[in-house]
Amino acid sequence: MALSQFQFLGYKILKSIIELDETISENSGLEIGFKTSGTVNKNDLTFDLNLSVIIKNSENTLNIEINSLGNFKFEPVDDIDDISNFFYLNASAILFPYIRAYIGTLTNLSGLKAINLPTLNLTNLAEDLKKNTIILN
Repeated sequence: MALSQFQFLGYKILKSIIELDETISENSGLEIGFKTSGTVNKNDLTFDLNLSVIIKNSENTLNIEINSLGNFKFEPVDDIDDISNFFYLNASAILFPYIRAYIGTLTNLSGLKAINLPTLNLTNLAEDLKKNTIILN
């Protein structure tokens, strides 16, 4: 069986802030924001994705900030641009479900209503991630 050209190795939660007011309502509109940056290391054949998720609601009864680090490995390539779509388009989409589950689990254990984020299409993060990625030789 051949291994994928781009592999997810794991992740770490670097910072976690979850502030819930007990008056939080089920219908309060969630505002979800993202910040991304990355590091491609050509020598180690690794890509590290820093993905931050910021969630607030319209009533200011919810504040969630999660900073995470996803680790990926890729196969040697002649030109890094040949696999850059894996970095910019796929890495955030691979990491985000783990953050969704983390937020859902912690808010569920809080004794208040669990915050279950929707599945999101994160392709719009690709351009920002590309601008905020450094490539090390």
